[in-house]
Amino acid sequence: MPPVNVQAIVLRRRALGEADKVLTLFTREMGKLSAIAKGARKPTSKLAGATETCVRARFHLAQGKTFWIVTQASVERARAKLHRLLVNATAAIYACELVDCLLEENVPDEELFDLLSDTLDELEISEHPMWTLCLLENAIMLQQGYTPVLETCARCAKTVDGEQIAFQPGSGGVLCASCARAENHVVMLPRLAWLTWRVLNAGGHVDFPEEPAAGELERAVHLHLRYHLDREMRSTQVLWQLRHELSGGEVC
Repeated sequence: MPPVNVQAIVLRRRALGEADKVLTLFTREMGKLSAIAKGARKPTSKLAGATETCVRARFHLAQGKTFWIVTQASVERARAKLHRLLVNATAAIYACELVDCLLEENVPDEELFDLLSDTLDELEISEHPMWTLCLLENAIMLQQGYTPVLETCARCAKTVDGEQIAFQPGSGGVLCASCARAENHVVMLPRLAWLTWRVLNAGGHVDFPEEPAAGELERAVHLHLRYHLDREMRSTQVLWQLRHELSGGEVC
């Protein structure tokens, strides 16, 4: 196969040998692929800056026997500000890990590429990184078909209303008071969080809701996505522990 020129976000990188890196790249043109950046761990390498997690760059790739080989790379968005923001940086790593989990090899997804790229851009400046991540997770659920039932009870279809709304991922959405009493592990959403979620899923724009609504919605969205993926990201524990320590919120 001839060499290719792609725009890509580095989802993951690991050391190989004494000086090389193996990259997991999410390319706009070809989807997810693996590539070797030879010598990228050397301080003087021209590939060093473009081969860090969360960076968006233009890569020139040549086909190798097992992996693609990075022959040239030019940084488009270094996202250097993330290194000065601990929670934001951890949220960015989680976002990349989440997208990596969702993608199959060599299957392009421009919508998801733009969604991740925009989220990483926002995390450089966001004062509410967990909310930014919540918007990403919710958008992914909409794209993947994991949308919860929010207007009526997911069990009996009765109208749901009140100052506190019961939500359970295993039931597929919100529950009326009667159905909620028969269930374990129910998350109680403040009315503002519930209404905000409904607006988001209807395609509307919402500003950051005040606490505790924001934190409860972030938690519910995360739990719902985790239920459907049937796995947890490695970076999740660190991310939610940081949130807990900084804001006193509950750890998922």
